This record gives sequence, structure tokens and C-alpha cells, in this order.
Amino acid sequence: MFYLALACMTIVSCNTERDPCLQPQNVFLRMQFLRKAADTGTAFVDTLLPYMLLNPIDHPLPYMAAGAKNISAFNIRLDPDADSSRWYLQTDSAATHRRDTITFHYERELHFISNACGYTYYYRLNEVRAARRALADTVRSIDSVVITQREVNNEAGKTHVNIYFHRN
Repeated sequence: MFYLALACMTIVSCNTERDPCLQPQNVFLRMQFLRKAADTGTAFVDTLLPYMLLNPIDHPLPYMAAGAKNISAFNIRLDPDADSSRWYLQTDSAATHRRDTITFHYERELHFISNACGYTYYYRLNEVRAARRALADTVRSIDSVVITQREVNNEAGKTHVNIYFHRN
């Protein structure tokens, strides 16, 4: 009887329950899309992209935006295995002549979340560039890009990059 009780206590004591991870583990970079207002050269308004296509070029990240409709902001994940990420952006799936590449250059920092959640990467943006895609493209959609918040971490609600589009 003593040995049976000892065996039961040993089995029960070996089952450890971990605290669940209740904190976000994925870190997203938020981009906002803007265009100059028609009546002024200095005011900017949110720009709704009618049927956006956004895909990673150099890395197999787990998602893309294929046909996201009427959005003025979007979140992406940066590649944790590299110091840069390139994304293909087409503002409207019907406008195949308007394709741009956005390149994000950044530093990675391994960040401990908790015992239950483990680690994730935080990023510091160094540079963001937009260029016309090297196919038969004739027109760029993006006028310029501006880093508004260099630190990319789990702080919700922050826009990291503003993307300004031409007014046509």
C-alpha cells in the first residue's frame, strides 16, 4: 500500500502544468497609406487601396494580402532570419502596370517575453525604400516612404511607416 501511494505521488508530481501564454508573440510592422489632398499640397488623407496585392519576395512568411479591399493601413511581419525584407505591392490587382517593391532594412533584437511565451524578435528600422519593380513596369504608384516609428515591438496602435502615393 505504501509503494502504491508513493507511485501515485510520483506520477502526479511529474505532471507539470505550464502557465498559458497570454501575451502577443508576433510582432507586426504597421504601414499607413496616404495621398496628398486635392486642394492643398501639404495636407495628406488616408488612401483606400481598392484591391491591393502585397506579397513577400525574399522569404516565405506565412501570409500575404491577396485582394485586400479598400484598406488604408496594413500590418506585415518582418523576416526574423534576415536584416531586410522585400515586399511586392500592387495597389490594384487590375493595374498591372503599377507595381512597386518596398524594402525594409532593420536590426533584430531577441526579446524575452515570459517563461510561458518564450522569445520573439523586436526590430529597429534603419531605412525603408520604395522602387519600381524591375519588370515591364512603366509607372510607380509610390511617391515616397517615411519611417514614423523606428522601434517595432508589441506596442499596439503605432504606425511605423507612412507610404505616400502619387495623386493619379
